[in-house]
Amino acid sequence: MDTTPLPQPTVADGWTRKRRYHHGNLAPSALARGRQIVALLGPCALSLRGLARDLGVTATSLVRLFGNLAGMRAAVAESALELLLVEARVVGGQPVALQQAAGRWVAFAATHANLYRLVSGEGWHAPGSAVRGLHGMLTVASPRRALETALGARRDPDRATYLASAIHGLALARIDGLTGPDTERALARALRVPHG
Repeated sequence: MDTTPLPQPTVADGWTRKRRYHHGNLAPSALARGRQIVALLGPCALSLRGLARDLGVTATSLVRLFGNLAGMRAAVAESALELLLVEARVVGGQPVALQQAAGRWVAFAATHANLYRLVSGEGWHAPGSAVRGLHGMLTVASPRRALETALGARRDPDRATYLASAIHGLALARIDGLTGPDTERALARALRVPHG
């Protein structure tokens, strides 16, 4: 009988044992990391397997949370929209001051272009659908609709639609390269136009 000791397994450099994710906050962690991935790499970079790998969990655990890829992207988009509403300081559905809220809205889009693209449904809108704000087949409020609500769509729907469309359009134009001063002038012009 050979009594030579068996070699001990070694860990290769850079390899780490996969740790179980057990602290119970997978959903908020997945949404936060999903927003980071989109912010850095764009909406198309968000995948179930990639996010699962980043979090150290199985893709199945994310499927249990979100249902599928479209559900995960919709949840990340919805969490980014909530972040946008907070950053624009739209409190209780009403902007504190229209001009400041509009400026912060456009500034968020300029600073977080990829998140704004995701929230706007870039790449995920259902083509030809009469309903807007879709990610896959899941309804997610579009930023324009959320802004309409914040601007009092129930009290004055025409004014709210006009202002929300102008602000959302200028946010997208800012992402596409419209300069800051040009955006500010256009925004000031849009906000002083009489409505009704």
